[in-house]
Amino acid sequence: MSEPVIAVVGASGVVGRQVVQALALRDHPADAVRVFSSERGAGEELDFGDDTLVIEKYGPEGLKGVTVAILAVPPEVARPIAEQAQQQGVWAIDLSGAFRLDDKAPLVVPGVNDGVLDRPFSGRVVSLAHAATQAFTRALEPLRAAFGLTFADVTVLCGAAAYGNAGVAHLSKQTAELMNGKDPDLELFPHRLAFNVIPAVGPIDNGLALLERTLLVESARVWGGEKLPALTATSVLVPTYHGLTLVLSAHLGRKVDADGVRATLKADSGLKLLDEPKENIYPMPMLTTDDAAIHVGRVRALGERVQLIAATDNAFRTADSALDIAFELADRE
Repeated sequence: MSEPVIAVVGASGVVGRQVVQALALRDHPADAVRVFSSERGAGEELDFGDDTLVIEKYGPEGLKGVTVAILAVPPEVARPIAEQAQQQGVWAIDLSGAFRLDDKAPLVVPGVNDGVLDRPFSGRVVSLAHAATQAFTRALEPLRAAFGLTFADVTVLCGAAAYGNAGVAHLSKQTAELMNGKDPDLELFPHRLAFNVIPAVGPIDNGLALLERTLLVESARVWGGEKLPALTATSVLVPTYHGLTLVLSAHLGRKVDADGVRATLKADSGLKLLDEPKENIYPMPMLTTDDAAIHVGRVRALGERVQLIAATDNAFRTADSALDIAFELADRE
């Protein structure tokens, strides 16, 4: 059986590059990978193991012969490409959020609701939940399954990469400007991010920032059912480049001690327990680089209440999750 042909649309962006890297780490053959971008990124070369891939300019017929297309592009770009993919019999995995509220497109968090792909659905578009939603639901899922979950609150600390390549570049620019005694440029962030924190990721509407609304709506859709826990969220933009850190507080369905929580988290292969605070061992974004696992630690428990920290390489986690879905869909062809 030949290997499925995987296309990465938006391969020059932060997440697109990580998808390509994750494919290489899985030893997927280079001749079964296509990489696309806009005209601006076309012609750029990407390392792929011992090979090199050249980014092509995307066109409507670009997905001919492709099995699964991973769309790491803005929502307004993802929608027409997803339609073109379906017309050509290609599976499309949307990473942009364009289809996260579309009932026709399953919303997936691998390791939490994988079974949603086994239910009948129309079309050939699958939506991957936001990286913050993935980390939130994935870190709490083993506790929810073992002990029940009645309430969960999360504060998400996001690096500048939440704004893509532009966010990373702009943080560097602001930092350099401040270090040289200049007033920083505010063209991208609503306030100065360098040496500061901004208590909202995205515009605020009816009291909720965009990321907070996204996380709450997606988590409700992923967990669903009549026993959906009450959920609250706060987002904070912090002056780091990459990674997400989540401060989690949960009320479980019954009392549990910290050792019981640790044992449950440790038993989950998708999580990595780092919980030796006396030795200064706990989750931090810098430890998650190129690791698809979600790091969890700083576990505290009192009665039904549990607190912990989770951290993830949001771009690599998204890339690896997209590939999990891609290969599952490819197996159906």
